[in-house]
Amino acid sequence: MISAKLAGAVILGVPLLLVAWVLLRRQARAVFWFAVALILVGLGYLAATGATDDIARRILPGSALQVLG
Repeated sequence: MISAKLAGAVILGVPLLLVAWVLLRRQARAVFWFAVALILVGLGYLAATGATDDIARRILPGSALQVLG
């Protein structure tokens, strides 16, 4: 079981990191790490507003998500 908040962050974060790596692999390493920081800030905002929960519930079946409080 995985929480909906974490599942939504992973669903969004992994593809974003892969796209950033593909697009920025020939740039300086600092540019990639800056993109990672921006992705983390965006995911944090989405998690704080509850959007990651909604995304996970739409994509994953209900039985795979842990219901917290």
